[in-house]
Amino acid sequence: MHTDEYEISLSRELSVCKSTIKRIREFLAIMERKHHKTTEALIKELQNGEITEITDDFTAWQNNYESLKNWEGLQRQYEEMFRAMKI
Repeated sequence: MHTDEYEISLSRELSVCKSTIKRIREFLAIMERKHHKTTEALIKELQNGEITEITDDFTAWQNNYESLKNWEGLQRQYEEMFRAMKI
C-alpha cells in the first residue's frame, strides 16, 4: 500500500532524474561537436589506449558519460517503482 506522498516524492525524483539526464546529454553533444567525434568513439579510444594525451575535456566527457549511465539506471528503477505502485 502506498500513499499519495510516496507517489509525489517518486514523481519528483523521476523529474530530477530526467532533468539531469537532459543536461548531461546536452554536455555530451557539445563535446561531440567540439571534438568532431561521438561519445562512443571517445570511450572506445580511451579504452583501447588510442588517446595518449588525456585533457580536462576528455576527463569531463568520460565522467559525464559514466554519470549518464548511472542516472539512466536510476531512472529505470524509479519508473519500475512507479509502475509497481500503479498495480
